[in-house]
Formats: sequence, structure tokens, C-alpha cells
Amino acid sequence: MKQLVLILFVFIGFAVSGREPADYDVLSERAERYFKYKEWGSALAIYQMMIVDRPEAVEPYYKAIAAGAMLGDGEVQMDMFERTQQHGVSLDSLFNGVRKVSFTMGTAKAYEEFLLLVKDRQPWLSRNVCIYLLDYYMYRNDSQNVKEITQELLEHTPDNVEYLKCFANACMQLGDFENMEIYFKRVLEIDNHDEDALVALGNYYAGMLLGQIEPDSIKYNREQLARLSLETLSKACNMNASPYLTSLMARVNAAIASQP
Repeated sequence: MKQLVLILFVFIGFAVSGREPADYDVLSERAERYFKYKEWGSALAIYQMMIVDRPEAVEPYYKAIAAGAMLGDGEVQMDMFERTQQHGVSLDSLFNGVRKVSFTMGTAKAYEEFLLLVKDRQPWLSRNVCIYLLDYYMYRNDSQNVKEITQELLEHTPDNVEYLKCFANACMQLGDFENMEIYFKRVLEIDNHDEDALVALGNYYAGMLLGQIEPDSIKYNREQLARLSLETLSKACNMNASPYLTSLMARVNAAIASQP
């Protein structure tokens, strides 16, 4: 008797909502149509129904999050995110889905704002979210945010060479040569054969020696710059004697030879 009552309630529920038990594909088509024509509220409602039916499916979550972003509704976005956690949806599949749909819609900012929202609301996931933010900021060539995010990541893993290089490169692009030098030196303390660090520092010292970068006369005199240029560029050339490095070495040697 109880089973019969339960079955009746289920079918009454579907009848009231205008749904049948096996209409997930129909709902999906309807949601896509609403999404395509930017009827965000209707799309969101359908995606929420799809999630009830198939809580393990990833696409309805990230499409619902995108719709929530277009509605300016952070609460909906976090509700969807929390449901993914309850149903074991991976961060990678969800974040990549939100990124894909946001970029396709031409609203990449929605992806960034969603990541920042999750980072703010669930600080225990901050490090994981920062990795996705770093990838996004590097793609956007946003050096200031790359610098800030890598600094946060380095608080957790201070000897991570890739993060150190990301930070140093961002500093270089922002003209912060003091920190660029400090962080590339830290890279070489960990791996004294890191080609990226050797080339960057070699360029920096050679640039000051050749007058292309304003020399830091407080730290280095011309003799010190000549020595540092040769040391770093020689190591880099031994690893990969590119035409550029070979030419730069020749110019450095010519500048040293011309010294009175």
C-alpha cells in the first residue's frame, strides 16, 4: 500500500510540473534553447530540474552557474557549486566547464568572478581556486593579478619553482626589476641550471651594462655587471646557444673590451 501511495505521489508530481519520468533529453533541449536566446531565468529553472534528475551530470551545473552569473545572482552560483560538492562532481570538470561556456559566450569575466566568489565563500578551497585563477590571469596577460595570486600560492609552497618563475616574470613585465631579480635568484638557489632564470637575469645584467636598462648603481658597478652578465649568459649559452644569446654575449664582450 505504501509503495502504491509513493508511486502515485511521484506521478502526481510529474503531472503537476508538466514532466514525465523519462523526459531528461526534452528538458535538455529546452534548456539549451533558453540559454541560446539568453532567457537566463528560464534556462536556470530547467537546469535545476535536470540536476534533480541526474545530480552526477556536470553540464547542467556549469550552465546553471553561467546563467546565474548573467542574472548577477551569486547565491544561485554558490548553491549550484555546493550541490556539486555534495554529489562528488570534480572541481576540474566544473571549473573547466564554467570557463568553456563563459569564453564561448564572450563573457570571460564571469569565469573569473565565479572563481573569486568560491574563493571568498569557501576559503578552505583557496589554494585550489588560486591555481585556476593563475592559469586564467596568465592567459589574459594580467601581470598584476599573476603577481598577487602567485604570491598567495607561494605562501603554501615557497619552493615551487614554477610559481617563483611566474612571480618573477610578472614583476619583470611590471618593471619591478628588484623583485624580479630576487625571485629568479631564489629559483637558481633551488636549481642552478634553470634556463629561464639564467636567461632573464643575464638579460637584466646585460641590459644595465649596455645602457638599455637604467643601472642600479647602488647595488652594482660596471665591473660587477660585466661579471654577472658573463656568468649567467655563459651558463645559459652552454645549455642552449641560441642566436639571440650568442649575439648578446658578443655585445657584452665588446662592451667589456671597450672599457678604458
